[in-house]
Amino acid sequence: MLIVGLILVLFGIGVVYLAIPGGKLWRQYLNEVTVSIKKTEKESLEPKSFTAETIKELPDPLQRHIENAGYLDKPLMSNMLIHFYNTKFRLSQEKEPMAIDFQQVNFVSRPDRHAFLTARMFGLPLQAKDSTIDGVGSMTGVLAKQVQLFQSTGPEMDQGQLITALADAVFMPALFLQDFVSWTAVDDTTVAGTITWKGVSATGQFTFDDRGNIVRFDTEDRYMDDNGKGSKLVPWFVTYEKYQKQNEFFLPSKVTVNWVLPEGAYTYFESDRIEVEHSIKSVNR
Repeated sequence: MLIVGLILVLFGIGVVYLAIPGGKLWRQYLNEVTVSIKKTEKESLEPKSFTAETIKELPDPLQRHIENAGYLDKPLMSNMLIHFYNTKFRLSQEKEPMAIDFQQVNFVSRPDRHAFLTARMFGLPLQAKDSTIDGVGSMTGVLAKQVQLFQSTGPEMDQGQLITALADAVFMPALFLQDFVSWTAVDDTTVAGTITWKGVSATGQFTFDDRGNIVRFDTEDRYMDDNGKGSKLVPWFVTYEKYQKQNEFFLPSKVTVNWVLPEGAYTYFESDRIEVEHSIKSVNR
C-alpha cells in the first residue's frame, strides 16, 4: 500500500507540474526578451515621431498606410508585444490544425524577435520558442516541458527570422523608418522592402488595398524544413484582414501565414483575435 500511495503522489505531482504554466523554455523566453529590452533601451530612435517630414522618404503607399492607421504625430514605438488568440497551427500540410496560444515581442532599433507557442500533443504540453537576438536566430521545441523535440539554428534560420520581422512590422511601422530597411516602389499598390542585419539580407513585397491598408506580404527568401533533410527556399506569404481600431491605431485583427508548395498554397497559422501593446518594459511572468 505504501508503494501504491507513493506512486499516486508522484503521479499527482507530475500532473500538477504539467498543468502549471511555465517551465525551462518559458523562462528562457522571458530572459531573452529582457535582454533585448535592456539592450534596445540604450539605443535612441531617430526620428522620434511619425510626422509628414519623417515619413516623406517612404514610398507613397507606406505613407498612406501610416496615416490611415493613425500614427502621424505620435511617438515611434520601441517594441511591441502581440498576443494571438483563436489561433490554429499546422505542423505540416498533412496534419490537422491544432489550437495554440501564441505571443511574440518585436523590437525596432534592431530586428530582435521572440515568439512563444504553447499547445498540447498526446495530452502533454507542447512548447516552442522562436527567437533572434542581434541577428542570430533559433527555434526550439519541447514536450512535457522536458523532452526536446527539435532545435534549429544556422544562416537559414537567421534569414527566416529577419524576413519575418519585416512582415510583422505591419503592427509596428517604426521599423519601416530604420536605416537597415530599404524600399523600392513597384507600382501604386506594391512596395518591395529589403531588411539587412549583420550581413544577412532578405526581401519581400507588401501589397495595399484601395484604402491604403497593407493586406499581404510575399517573399521567396524564407526557408522551410524539408522533412528532416535540411531546408529549402519556399514562397511564403502573410495576409492581413479586418482592420479595427485598437487603442489609438487601426490594426489588422486577422492574420494568416502560408507556404506555397508545388501542389498549392496552404495556411499553417491563422488567428482572428490579435492584441498589440507598444513600447513595453517587460513581459508578465
